[in-house]
Amino acid sequence: MLRSKQHAKANKGSPPPPPPPSQSPSDQHQQPHRNPSPRAAYQPHRRLPSISTRPRPKMTAGGNISSSPAMLSGLANVTNVEESDPETPSSQSTLKLSTDQTTSPSTGLPSSSPEPDDTDTIPHVHGDIVRSVHFYRPPRYGSPPRSVVAHANGTGVKNFGTAPIKVTLRDIRNKEHRFHLGLHSFKPLRHLTPIEYPLDLEDPTVAASIATSVSDLIKRHVTSPNKITVFSTEILKASNSMGFPTPKIAHPLQIDQTPSSALLCAERSLPPNIYSQISSGKLSMRIINVYRPLLPADQKISDHPLYVSESHSILDEDLVSVEHIHADDVGATYAVKHAEGQRFWYWSDMEPTEGFIIQVYDSMFGCDNYGEERSIRAATGFFKLMPQGYDEGWDAEWLVARALVLA
Repeated sequence: MLRSKQHAKANKGSPPPPPPPSQSPSDQHQQPHRNPSPRAAYQPHRRLPSISTRPRPKMTAGGNISSSPAMLSGLANVTNVEESDPETPSSQSTLKLSTDQTTSPSTGLPSSSPEPDDTDTIPHVHGDIVRSVHFYRPPRYGSPPRSVVAHANGTGVKNFGTAPIKVTLRDIRNKEHRFHLGLHSFKPLRHLTPIEYPLDLEDPTVAASIATSVSDLIKRHVTSPNKITVFSTEILKASNSMGFPTPKIAHPLQIDQTPSSALLCAERSLPPNIYSQISSGKLSMRIINVYRPLLPADQKISDHPLYVSESHSILDEDLVSVEHIHADDVGATYAVKHAEGQRFWYWSDMEPTEGFIIQVYDSMFGCDNYGEERSIRAATGFFKLMPQGYDEGWDAEWLVARALVLA
């Protein structure tokens, strides 16, 4: 009681506390914020932070790809998208192709797809390139490899596969004079008489004319041919439906003939007395293939070109004999296993006046660069030329003629 009286005397001279502020009826229904944090001003040009710390890949016509040199090594002479100038909008960046293709000013991406016959978007691929080559992959359970040919276009069933492996393909262009049939097993030919396009081998007159031109070509470029017999002519096509009479281009790397299949070709195509001299070794025999691109006069090969191996770079232990079973006979080819030191060539921008002459079998040994005796035979195949993201150009067609050459 005494404390209360003293407290009242102490507060007797101090003014009363101010009344609380009045609130309107509408404010009485709102909950006041407790210690609101200051809000940042609106920034229209503010860039949100990236969630990922990895650098963004560059955009090409084929989509987003890595720009590392290892990934771009197979793009040959296709220039990648360059870094944009910081002061230049991204919509003004360009993609360097064989001709300048500008990007869309509204999106900054490559402009809409051209018409199918617009060649401005087809890159000019030349020089040494890196591409996938299909090498031999053995069948399961150790069974011998074989292929049963069930259709007229060469397709059927096989018990082995192929493994795509990237290799360097060197360009023959401007180096044509360096290659010799007796050393490298192939020779590029220029300034040939153009072949009519389209070519109809079903016409007996056309087929006879092709056989004559192939024989004349072999006489000019093969040493000491005493007798030439063209035993096979066919047209290979890149685009072909199942069961179509024309054979489809085969991608796997292979040698067309083995020693046993070469003798079978001789037995079927030559008189018995000549065949007996070949089988006894009195006559030597080679099998020469001629490859000619079939194109209109103003076109160049831009789809599935031929590639060929240097003979001495493919060792005997790299070869696997594959049996091919047809309805009327049995043949064989050599599949090729991948190994270090193998060398491959292709010919960029091939024209209708150019071609290859290739040796796939010789009953006599030749000499390699080191003077050692060795079989001179080339492995061949076809590959997809355009980089990833681009369609192939003109659908490839090849005339392939095979001949027995006796000496």
